[in-house]
Amino acid sequence: MSKSNSFFILSAKKWSTYFPLQVVYEWEEVISEKLGIPIDYDSQQIANSLFDKQPNNWLQKIVRRTPLKNFIDSSFNYFQRIRKGEYIISFLLNPIDIPNHYIYQENSVVILLDVFANNIDLVPQYFKNKLIFVTNIEVLDHFKGKAIAQRMRYIPLSISDKYFNANVPVKKIDVLQMGRQNPVLHEWMLKVTNKYPEIEYVYAKNENGINVYFSTTKGILNEKTGSREEFMAFLGSAKVSLLSAPGIDGGDQIRTGGFNPVTPRFYESAVNYCYMIGRYPDAPDFELNKISSVCERPENYDEFEKAVLSMLKTPFNLQDKYNVFIKQHLTSTVAQSIKQELEKL
Repeated sequence: MSKSNSFFILSAKKWSTYFPLQVVYEWEEVISEKLGIPIDYDSQQIANSLFDKQPNNWLQKIVRRTPLKNFIDSSFNYFQRIRKGEYIISFLLNPIDIPNHYIYQENSVVILLDVFANNIDLVPQYFKNKLIFVTNIEVLDHFKGKAIAQRMRYIPLSISDKYFNANVPVKKIDVLQMGRQNPVLHEWMLKVTNKYPEIEYVYAKNENGINVYFSTTKGILNEKTGSREEFMAFLGSAKVSLLSAPGIDGGDQIRTGGFNPVTPRFYESAVNYCYMIGRYPDAPDFELNKISSVCERPENYDEFEKAVLSMLKTPFNLQDKYNVFIKQHLTSTVAQSIKQELEKL
């Protein structure tokens, strides 16, 4: 780590249980451990309130959410660190859509998540940081030749090292499409289960305004997936994981504007030794991260059915191939790339 600069990770873990942030907290912990960078769990909400882009709102937030003693102590510690010139490191989820972040300043390092085509041109306006990490190579390509590209570096998303072991989980579910549903894969898989009703397909379904997991052989499942540990255990129980890029087949086209980054689900499925079948284009992020080495991509229904049937009759036997892929995408591996760039500041 740089001898001339000090860093701290500003985390929202103490303040937010929002599920998409749970994976971010795992990344923060590995980076902290591997690079020896402390995590500040107390200052995030104070800083977020003080530097809110919405005028006349910061005091209201502090009063409503923060005990006075915590506010005083956290504010003092936060501004002491800023005064000493320490660099803030922070992951930003939806960095453009939620304009209340505190780290547009120069002495902060941001790791931008969920920058898409429909908001990408606001990035230079918002971020004046010396170092900006992006997690989709399409973002870096978009700014190629522009001034901001000199301050941008690419790192892929990753999977926490704590999930990586040599044991294949016990497989109870045949095929699982977890979370966001790709319409093509869903249609194909229902067609498979109509033809082979003994095959169990589990997918997310909305029942009376509540998201549940539905099994084609058992009906609604009473599975808990609210914590990361529960989520990963449920995913690991699947023999086959169906996956997709967010901007393909019209699934999330409005939000992504057609951008197709690799999502964490690909790495989560790999570390759980699930066979993987996906819908994704020849997008730069997928090619750079060699997703095709572990995830089959059928072009039509017949190829899809053949792949599913083959995977279900074959106990998982691709550990060696998967382990090469997983090791390239562990958070500890990404941490070393971050370290190399921090040392240049």
